Amino acid sequence: MTLKQANGHEHDEKTYVHRISISLSPKLLAEFDKSMIKAGFTDRSKAIQTALHSFVDEHNWVDDLPKSGAGAIIMLYDNHVYNQDTKSTRIQHKYNDIISAATHLHLNDNNCLESIMVKGDVRRMKELANELSKNRGIKSLKFHFVNVV
Repeated sequence: MTLKQANGHEHDEKTYVHRISISLSPKLLAEFDKSMIKAGFTDRSKAIQTALHSFVDEHNWVDDLPKSGAGAIIMLYDNHVYNQDTKSTRIQHKYNDIISAATHLHLNDNNCLESIMVKGDVRRMKELANELSKNRGIKSLKFHFVNVV
């Protein structure tokens, strides 16, 4: 398969790349670089590509998912940034039809870990995870889905 550019040149999809620019805090970049080396990467671009593939796989749900299931949403967030506690609670109240339990753990003065156990409609679970992930205080959000047999 080829990609055709505006200038009329065709490029093989495997060799053609887009350069992008991202803004990261120095601390996050340093942590990424350490993790990249621990994972055996010597090339930052390759490590970021691998991370992006993982992100896409995790969030690119197929349309033919089962209608019901169970899972857990795990969030790490700074409770002092952007009223995260209040926003999270308000969002969770809108999804009380699928939330079975939630736990909140204070890790230190700034960081909290929250686990939200969900069951029921898979599309509602995805909506909840997506809505929670939009909050700027979230440092990490993982959704683990289990297909109930």
